[in-house]
Amino acid sequence: MTGRGATPESILSLFAARGDKFSARNLATAAHRVAKFGGNGNARADRRVVALADACQRCIREFDAQALANTAWAFATAGVEAPELFAAIAGAAAPSRLEEFNPQALANVAWAFATARIEAPQLFAAIAGAAAPSRLEEFNPQALANVAWAFATARIEAPRLFAAIAGAAAPSRLKEFEPQALANLAWAFATAVVEAPRLFAAIAGAARSRLGEFNSQNLANTAWAFATAGVQAPELFAAIADAAPSRLKEFSPQGLANTAWAFATAGVEASQLFAAIAAAAPSRLKEFNPQNLANMAWAFATAGVEASQLFAAIAGAAAPSRLEEFNPQALANVAWAFATARIEAPQLFAAIAGAASSRLGEFKPQDLSNTAWAFATVGVDAAQLFAAIADAASSRLDEFSPQALANMAWAFATAGIDAPQLFAAIADAAPSRLGEFNPQNLASTAWAFATAGINAPQLFAAIADAARSRLREFNPQGLANLGWAFATASIEAPHLFAAIADAAPSRLDEFNPQNLASTAWAFATAGINAPQLFAAIADAARSRLREFNPQNLANTAWAFAKTGIEAPQLFDAIAPAARSRLGEFNPQDLANTAWAFACTDWKKDPEFYAELAYIVVTDLDALDDRGLSQFHLASLHSNLEWPDRLIPLSSNHRKTIQEALQRQVPSPSQLQRDVATALDRVGWTHVFEHATAEGLSLDMAQPDTKRAVEVDGPYHYLKRTRVENGPTRFKSRLLQRLGWNVAHVPFFEWNVLDGEQEQDSYLRAKLFFANA
Repeated sequence: MTGRGATPESILSLFAARGDKFSARNLATAAHRVAKFGGNGNARADRRVVALADACQRCIREFDAQALANTAWAFATAGVEAPELFAAIAGAAAPSRLEEFNPQALANVAWAFATARIEAPQLFAAIAGAAAPSRLEEFNPQALANVAWAFATARIEAPRLFAAIAGAAAPSRLKEFEPQALANLAWAFATAVVEAPRLFAAIAGAARSRLGEFNSQNLANTAWAFATAGVQAPELFAAIADAAPSRLKEFSPQGLANTAWAFATAGVEASQLFAAIAAAAPSRLKEFNPQNLANMAWAFATAGVEASQLFAAIAGAAAPSRLEEFNPQALANVAWAFATARIEAPQLFAAIAGAASSRLGEFKPQDLSNTAWAFATVGVDAAQLFAAIADAASSRLDEFSPQALANMAWAFATAGIDAPQLFAAIADAAPSRLGEFNPQNLASTAWAFATAGINAPQLFAAIADAARSRLREFNPQGLANLGWAFATASIEAPHLFAAIADAAPSRLDEFNPQNLASTAWAFATAGINAPQLFAAIADAARSRLREFNPQNLANTAWAFAKTGIEAPQLFDAIAPAARSRLGEFNPQDLANTAWAFACTDWKKDPEFYAELAYIVVTDLDALDDRGLSQFHLASLHSNLEWPDRLIPLSSNHRKTIQEALQRQVPSPSQLQRDVATALDRVGWTHVFEHATAEGLSLDMAQPDTKRAVEVDGPYHYLKRTRVENGPTRFKSRLLQRLGWNVAHVPFFEWNVLDGEQEQDSYLRAKLFFANA
């Protein structure tokens, strides 16, 4: 049976004929020889092998340590399912007997149970105890690697054992390790999540010079292990990147996917390797299981490698009929990858939406967040999926990471999905955890709530507190989005805006046009006085206006006009930049631009106003009352400045824009009513809320003499200052050009007056100087 001519067939034939005569030693030897000579072959389907397993089980108590180890190794190697036999071996290999096992036998038993996927926690615990540090020195390299591999594969926590193995696998011994043993050792420590920086450093050094001996699986496993363990090994990755491309035909589908995943995870640039994988993979995608497909897509998206043909092939391979095989993480990762890579795949996304909706209860928080983020990023209409995600996520937000919370809010806001309960839950969950949020998360969360129009003052207050001291960590997009969000949500945050105003000027060269325009717009909308910031934005923007899109141009001009900050050189530069592209402006951008130039009293080119007006008139119906009002004021400015070049408007157009302006007049305030009452007391008769022939409103007026009193409340000034804002100055200038004599009553002067006598005296003085 053990002779040179022995074959699996001869051994099994002998067992079939005389097996009842076999001793325990004969049975163990027969099993070992069949596995050794026949490998996996057809042994697992041979009834005689099953009978041999039964015979071994019946005699298991007679097996010595070596026989137990050989038998376990044999049936695991042959791939024969024999759970009862393995259970008997586990029982026979009691802790008290493990001292009889030599190092090779201990390693083989552990390897066999892990390979056969047999759960035996007590046996593994006993092996961990038996393989004490003092004995590990007796283990050869293959045995050390096998023990580590077995415990990692079986998911058995054994930190002391792994620490002892790391000590036993000293750098001086790693030269003795075969390539597979080196790869398996690294794989085991990574899989078991055991930190062993010295061991990984030693493996990197030992492996780098021997990669030519590594087979494809060893290369893939080594890269995967170092990436999973988060160990920096640039020279090893570079060597693997050089060694792998010419051998990719030898890689299994999992090896290809894991190699790409490893380089992407480790953040190692390897353009030639990724190009080779992109070329090799498409023709083999039918062999890829769902996890391999997802990992491949995720890797190329994460690495930022363009591979449209590969993505198209993956989309085809991940057919709707196969998506049922994908686990939740794989579904989420495929969606995330295609969205990140900006690959259009509507049919794939529709299929993912269908496959995911009914399984969201199985999704982890990160998977839910990634799925929502992906669909929002690609702009796929999936209202039912979003509704299901909102339901699934709302009650589980305490499990979400800060980034997952922020991305969830961002996704629903970006997709324009109404999900008040989800936003309310996020608003409750986030404030106590904002210390864990990175700057991008803080900015994205604020942006999302502002975009969705969700009222969450407590959340915004908490974000303002969390962000103010960390603004140096924010990137330009984060700074711009943060200011934009608070302005859009109409949240008072003076300390935050002051901090942004301090932090931004020195970094404006990093801002893109959108960031510059959004920052200016935010401060203007919030009514914040920040002259130094605006001066810096004017300088930064002027030389880059060619990069600005129409909305950026319009918003920048509007912001400077709204705050009343003079920037003549900027407006001189915006005018030609905008003029050459007026056909690209939408109606509101045109109205904003026309109003901004008129508000700042820009007079260098009447033709610019005429061209703006011509385009606006062609699409007047697209403007709301605000836009129509702006256009009316701009037209009025132009006609007053250049009466010989009146903007050509029909009577219907003039009526439309003037009526829109009058509808924009706010309701009279109590302050205005109080001043009107005082004016009556001093005998100044007036019309309350008078509209001029041009449509301008006056709080109190004497139309016949063109004298008026304007009550300037807080909204006439930049916040917390006595600096008039742009619209207030613009209106005053227009009224003056129209011949009106206007006395202004600022709220901060009126509010300090003590009683009617002081109020009356104050008004008489105002009226006297106004009449002078």
